[in-house]
Amino acid sequence: MIARRLLTPPVIIGFLLVAAVAIAGGFISSPLAIDTTVWSDFVASRTPAMNSFMTGASWLFDPKRAVVVALAVAGAVWWFIKKVMNALYILGSVAFSGINGYIIKHIDSRPRPEEAYRLITEEGYSFPSGHATAVTALIVSLVLVLTMTRLGRRLRYLLWVAAFVFIAFICVTRLYLGVHWVTDVIGGFGVGLGSSMILAPFMIGPNALKLFR
Repeated sequence: MIARRLLTPPVIIGFLLVAAVAIAGGFISSPLAIDTTVWSDFVASRTPAMNSFMTGASWLFDPKRAVVVALAVAGAVWWFIKKVMNALYILGSVAFSGINGYIIKHIDSRPRPEEAYRLITEEGYSFPSGHATAVTALIVSLVLVLTMTRLGRRLRYLLWVAAFVFIAFICVTRLYLGVHWVTDVIGGFGVGLGSSMILAPFMIGPNALKLFR
Protein backbone atom coordinates (compact mmCIF):
# COMPACT_ATOMS: atom_id res chain seq x y z
CA MET A 1 0.00 0.00 0.00
CA ILE A 2 2.81 2.42 0.88
CA ALA A 3 4.62 1.66 -2.37
CA ARG A 4 1.41 2.27 -4.33
CA ARG A 5 0.83 5.62 -2.66
CA LEU A 6 4.41 6.66 -3.38
CA LEU A 7 3.48 6.53 -7.06
CA THR A 8 0.31 8.61 -6.77
CA PRO A 9 0.19 11.99 -8.59
CA PRO A 10 0.34 14.16 -5.42
CA VAL A 11 3.53 12.46 -4.21
CA ILE A 12 5.23 12.58 -7.60
CA ILE A 13 4.26 16.21 -8.28
CA GLY A 14 5.17 17.24 -4.73
CA PHE A 15 8.57 15.56 -4.94
CA LEU A 16 9.28 17.21 -8.28
CA LEU A 17 8.34 20.61 -6.86
CA VAL A 18 10.68 20.29 -3.87
CA ALA A 19 13.47 18.88 -6.02
CA ALA A 20 13.04 21.65 -8.58
CA VAL A 21 13.38 24.30 -5.86
CA ALA A 22 16.51 22.63 -4.48
CA ILE A 23 18.10 22.42 -7.93
CA ALA A 24 17.09 25.95 -8.93
CA GLY A 25 18.60 27.33 -5.76
CA GLY A 26 21.98 26.09 -6.82
CA PHE A 27 21.87 28.29 -9.91
CA ILE A 28 20.72 31.53 -8.29
CA SER A 29 23.26 32.21 -5.57
CA SER A 30 23.26 35.81 -6.85
CA PRO A 31 20.03 37.82 -7.25
CA LEU A 32 18.38 37.80 -10.66
CA ALA A 33 17.26 40.94 -12.50
CA ILE A 34 13.68 40.42 -11.32
CA ASP A 35 14.93 40.10 -7.74
CA THR A 36 16.72 43.44 -7.70
CA THR A 37 13.90 45.21 -9.57
CA VAL A 38 11.15 44.03 -7.22
CA TRP A 39 13.32 44.59 -4.14
CA SER A 40 14.10 48.17 -5.20
CA ASP A 41 10.42 48.91 -5.87
CA PHE A 42 9.42 47.74 -2.39
CA VAL A 43 12.22 49.68 -0.68
CA ALA A 44 11.17 52.84 -2.52
CA SER A 45 7.49 52.43 -1.55
CA ARG A 46 7.94 52.22 2.24
CA THR A 47 6.00 54.40 4.67
CA PRO A 48 6.15 54.44 8.50
CA ALA A 49 2.61 53.13 8.89
CA MET A 50 3.11 50.35 6.37
CA ASN A 51 6.43 49.44 7.96
CA SER A 52 4.69 48.67 11.25
CA PHE A 53 1.86 46.78 9.58
CA MET A 54 4.13 44.59 7.47
CA THR A 55 6.42 43.87 10.42
CA GLY A 56 3.49 42.70 12.54
CA ALA A 57 2.00 40.54 9.80
CA SER A 58 5.34 38.91 9.08
CA TRP A 59 6.04 38.28 12.78
CA LEU A 60 3.16 35.83 13.10
CA PHE A 61 4.49 33.44 10.49
CA ASP A 62 8.08 33.22 11.60
CA PRO A 63 8.86 29.50 11.07
CA LYS A 64 9.18 28.93 14.83
CA ARG A 65 5.90 30.67 15.60
CA ALA A 66 4.26 28.91 12.66
CA VAL A 67 4.55 25.68 14.63
CA VAL A 68 2.51 27.23 17.43
CA VAL A 69 -0.03 28.53 14.91
CA ALA A 70 -0.16 25.08 13.32
CA LEU A 71 -0.81 23.50 16.73
CA ALA A 72 -3.71 25.89 17.30
CA VAL A 73 -5.14 25.27 13.84
CA ALA A 74 -4.73 21.50 14.17
CA GLY A 75 -6.44 21.62 17.57
CA ALA A 76 -9.38 23.52 16.09
CA VAL A 77 -9.60 21.04 13.20
CA TRP A 78 -9.61 18.11 15.60
CA TRP A 79 -12.25 19.79 17.77
CA PHE A 80 -14.64 20.60 14.93
CA ILE A 81 -14.01 17.78 12.45
CA LYS A 82 -13.20 15.06 14.98
CA LYS A 83 -10.53 13.43 12.82
CA VAL A 84 -7.13 13.10 14.45
CA MET A 85 -5.35 12.24 11.19
CA ASN A 86 -6.54 15.47 9.58
CA ALA A 87 -5.10 17.48 12.46
CA LEU A 88 -1.84 15.50 12.30
CA TYR A 89 -1.66 16.13 8.57
CA ILE A 90 -1.60 19.89 9.15
CA LEU A 91 1.14 19.56 11.77
CA GLY A 92 3.06 17.12 9.60
CA SER A 93 2.91 19.40 6.57
CA VAL A 94 4.35 22.36 8.47
CA ALA A 95 7.06 20.21 10.08
CA PHE A 96 7.98 18.36 6.88
CA SER A 97 8.13 21.55 4.84
CA GLY A 98 10.28 23.16 7.51
CA ILE A 99 12.76 20.28 7.37
CA ASN A 100 12.89 20.40 3.58
CA GLY A 101 13.34 24.16 3.58
CA TYR A 102 16.10 23.97 6.20
CA ILE A 103 18.02 21.39 4.19
CA ILE A 104 17.71 23.39 0.96
CA LYS A 105 18.78 26.61 2.71
CA HIS A 106 21.99 25.01 3.90
CA ILE A 107 22.71 23.29 0.61
CA ASP A 108 22.23 26.39 -1.54
CA SER A 109 23.51 28.94 1.06
CA ARG A 110 22.12 32.00 -0.71
CA PRO A 111 22.82 35.30 1.10
CA ARG A 112 20.01 37.67 2.01
CA PRO A 113 19.59 41.18 0.52
CA GLU A 114 21.85 43.93 1.82
CA GLU A 115 21.43 44.33 5.59
CA ALA A 116 21.41 48.13 5.53
CA TYR A 117 18.02 48.12 3.77
CA ARG A 118 16.28 45.52 5.93
CA LEU A 119 13.59 46.74 8.29
CA ILE A 120 14.04 43.80 10.66
CA THR A 121 16.92 41.62 11.75
CA GLU A 122 17.06 38.16 10.20
CA GLU A 123 19.70 35.48 10.47
CA GLY A 124 20.50 32.58 8.20
CA TYR A 125 20.32 32.04 4.48
CA SER A 126 17.77 33.51 2.11
CA PHE A 127 16.58 30.71 -0.21
CA PRO A 128 13.93 29.45 0.18
CA SER A 129 11.92 31.80 2.39
CA GLY A 130 11.01 30.06 5.65
CA HIS A 131 7.91 32.25 6.06
CA ALA A 132 6.66 31.43 2.56
CA THR A 133 7.35 27.74 3.15
CA ALA A 134 5.54 27.62 6.49
CA VAL A 135 2.47 29.64 5.53
CA THR A 136 2.03 27.71 2.27
CA ALA A 137 2.24 24.33 4.00
CA LEU A 138 -0.15 25.44 6.75
CA ILE A 139 -2.78 27.04 4.54
CA VAL A 140 -2.70 24.42 1.77
CA SER A 141 -2.99 21.53 4.23
CA LEU A 142 -5.80 23.31 6.07
CA VAL A 143 -7.78 23.92 2.88
CA LEU A 144 -7.26 20.33 1.75
CA VAL A 145 -8.70 19.16 5.06
CA LEU A 146 -11.61 21.61 4.88
CA THR A 147 -12.51 20.56 1.35
CA MET A 148 -13.08 17.04 2.66
CA THR A 149 -16.13 18.31 4.57
CA ARG A 150 -19.54 18.85 2.99
CA LEU A 151 -19.49 22.62 3.47
CA GLY A 152 -15.85 22.81 2.38
CA ARG A 153 -16.61 21.06 -0.90
CA ARG A 154 -19.28 23.63 -1.65
CA LEU A 155 -16.93 26.50 -0.87
CA ARG A 156 -13.75 24.93 -2.29
CA TYR A 157 -13.16 27.55 -5.00
CA LEU A 158 -13.60 30.40 -2.54
CA LEU A 159 -11.33 28.64 -0.05
CA TRP A 160 -8.56 28.17 -2.60
CA VAL A 161 -8.75 31.77 -3.79
CA ALA A 162 -8.64 33.04 -0.20
CA ALA A 163 -5.76 30.68 0.57
CA PHE A 164 -3.55 31.84 -2.26
CA VAL A 165 -4.35 35.51 -1.63
CA PHE A 166 -3.28 35.10 2.00
CA ILE A 167 -0.12 33.22 1.06
CA ALA A 168 0.76 35.92 -1.46
CA PHE A 169 0.24 38.59 1.19
CA ILE A 170 2.67 36.95 3.63
CA CYS A 171 5.19 36.60 0.80
CA VAL A 172 4.82 40.31 0.04
CA THR A 173 5.59 41.20 3.67
CA ARG A 174 8.96 39.50 3.33
CA LEU A 175 9.77 41.43 0.18
CA TYR A 176 8.60 44.70 1.70
CA LEU A 177 10.76 44.20 4.78
CA GLY A 178 13.78 43.69 2.55
CA VAL A 179 14.79 40.29 3.96
CA HIS A 180 14.12 38.18 0.86
CA TRP A 181 14.37 38.24 -2.90
CA VAL A 182 11.26 37.45 -4.92
CA THR A 183 12.76 34.13 -6.04
CA ASP A 184 13.15 33.24 -2.34
CA VAL A 185 9.42 33.44 -1.70
CA ILE A 186 8.63 31.61 -4.94
CA GLY A 187 10.95 28.85 -3.79
CA GLY A 188 9.33 28.79 -0.36
CA PHE A 189 5.91 28.48 -1.95
CA GLY A 190 7.14 25.53 -3.99
CA VAL A 191 8.59 23.74 -0.96
CA GLY A 192 5.48 24.34 1.16
CA LEU A 193 3.10 23.19 -1.57
CA GLY A 194 5.22 20.21 -2.56
CA SER A 195 5.68 19.03 1.01
CA SER A 196 1.94 19.18 1.68
CA MET A 197 1.22 17.23 -1.49
CA ILE A 198 3.74 14.50 -0.64
CA LEU A 199 2.11 13.80 2.73
CA ALA A 200 -1.50 14.08 1.57
CA PRO A 201 -2.01 10.54 0.18
CA PHE A 202 -0.55 8.97 3.32
CA MET A 203 -2.47 11.05 5.84
CA ILE A 204 -5.77 12.13 4.27
CA GLY A 205 -6.28 9.60 1.48
CA PRO A 206 -4.83 8.24 -1.79
CA ASN A 207 -7.08 10.46 -3.90
CA ALA A 208 -5.91 13.70 -2.29
CA LEU A 209 -5.18 15.40 -5.60
CA LYS A 210 -8.89 15.30 -6.41
CA LEU A 211 -9.39 17.74 -3.53
CA PHE A 212 -7.73 20.45 -5.64
CA ARG A 213 -10.59 20.30 -8.15
